[in-house]
Amino acid sequence: MPVTLYQMSIVPFIRGLENLSHILKKGSNAKSTIPPSQLLSARLHPDMKGLAYQVQRVSDTAKGAAVRVAGLDPVAMADTETTFEELQERITQTLKILKRVKEEDMEGQEDQEVVMKTMSGERKFTATDYLLEYAVPNFYFHVVAAYAILRKEGVDVGKMDYLIGGRELL
Repeated sequence: MPVTLYQMSIVPFIRGLENLSHILKKGSNAKSTIPPSQLLSARLHPDMKGLAYQVQRVSDTAKGAAVRVAGLDPVAMADTETTFEELQERITQTLKILKRVKEEDMEGQEDQEVVMKTMSGERKFTATDYLLEYAVPNFYFHVVAAYAILRKEGVDVGKMDYLIGGRELL
């Protein structure tokens, strides 16, 4: 049986957000000499955005895919999070949005046109190409950036935190 749009996006987005939540909990509980506000603004490189931004982009990418492909109503979230608790709440709200998507909401949408409006103009995709070429890679880019920032700052996170979060390995 072929992989569905739902299976290639919503299912891994939910797991990725749950794993990111676990990673952030480790960050907020870290016995670090770095104050939480500094940890939340930490960057991998001066030309990259900080931890809070990375979490916001993970959220926006996942809920944007649900809107563009599954037809959910857009849910605006102001990018005002400045604490670990606020980032956890954003993840919780994003998970609630994704869990409203039903597999059948995405059935037959493979060739539906998806238009992304950016500061540099419009980009058109089919729903399949949008998920495979933009949404899924962008989602993982920002999850990995958040993980790497915390790791760089000395938080005790490892590969299994990224892969399975707080779940038991099967």
